[in-house]
Amino acid sequence: MASTDAPVAVGVKDLMTDMAAVSVAAAEAAATGRPLHVVHAFMWPLELPPGDDGTEREQAERIVADAAERARERHRGLDVAPEVVDGDVIEVLLRTAAHASMLVIGSDDPGGPADPSASVSFQVAARAAGPVLCVRGSGSDGGPVVVGVDGSPDAAVGLAIAVEEARRRQAPLVVLHAEGAACAETHEAGDLKVEHRRAEGPAGQVLVAASQDAQLVVVGAQGDRPTPLGPVTQTVLRHADCPVLVARKRHVPAQARIASSLRRPASRLGPARA
Repeated sequence: MASTDAPVAVGVKDLMTDMAAVSVAAAEAAATGRPLHVVHAFMWPLELPPGDDGTEREQAERIVADAAERARERHRGLDVAPEVVDGDVIEVLLRTAAHASMLVIGSDDPGGPADPSASVSFQVAARAAGPVLCVRGSGSDGGPVVVGVDGSPDAAVGLAIAVEEARRRQAPLVVLHAEGAACAETHEAGDLKVEHRRAEGPAGQVLVAASQDAQLVVVGAQGDRPTPLGPVTQTVLRHADCPVLVARKRHVPAQARIASSLRRPASRLGPARA
């Protein structure tokens, strides 16, 4: 379980591909007054090439050190802890997420019809014990926070966290409703500027279209079907043009959550009727 001073964590494989994730994670940590934990998962090869004296481990240490230095340069006074952790990348990130307020990762999905099980970001977003922010697209700094609701428990969690994020970012909130979904007022939106829209068309496509002008899209982790992530969440993770926050109740053990989800009937954010 994470404490109230749990860090924002970011997974870094390579600075060439993950610098955007480091920047977003550092900004999240600075904005929330939390430390930043920079993590690189490392596995020794089964056989070292001739003449290799372990420079791969040294390179891993340089990656997290450079990432930490970049974060400190952008946010003076930020408490940053770089760490190389031995183990499989997915398992390392899942363990990291269990002790973090939020895990930030880059998007590694190619955008095609590939099996989601081949994507680290999909697997971590599906199985993590806390919220996961997948950094992708350009985003719009002045844009709204966007969330879809359909009345399901997962959508309710997504809506509650979207309200928190919009208020913290001082951004408007756009709520895309499936038919019969509850309004944001039931989630204490207060004086937050909220725009309600009916989802006209497949939910995933509607959320992706809304992401083009958004600074953040929030989706509740789909746990109501045999696959850990539902089709709407998968579509958004694959095609959104801004960072995507996969929201769930913080630090509920993943296996307990998935086991519970298998006992519930399927429910998802579907297309709205005209």
